[in-house]
Amino acid sequence: MSLPLKVKVEKVKLLSNAEALKILKEHSEREREKTGAVSLLVQRVLEYLYKFNKVQVEKAEEFAEKLVAIGLREESIVMIMNMCPRSVDELLTLLVYEERVPEKEQLERILGIVSEYCVESRE
Repeated sequence: MSLPLKVKVEKVKLLSNAEALKILKEHSEREREKTGAVSLLVQRVLEYLYKFNKVQVEKAEEFAEKLVAIGLREESIVMIMNMCPRSVDELLTLLVYEERVPEKEQLERILGIVSEYCVESRE
């Protein structure tokens, strides 16, 4: 039986699937260089992220910045980036953390940004 892992949490930040994928890919490359292998847990999480991520990893930060500029909360941004809504109705269900519902024009603007950064499912 292995000993429990002790980790000191210095900062908590919500991450989209694309942001988590970027971080975990970098971690797994370092782990592979050091030990010659990657843990099963890391492999399984990477598989999940590759399967369900809908945003190009290289463009995730730019995508998030555009949503921040609109004034959305971090929780809403992560949900939008992970779900990539295609309609106003789908988008509205992801905005539960907002203090007020954005105007229709702003919702359409958000959907325009989503369509610019979200790619079709890879299934």
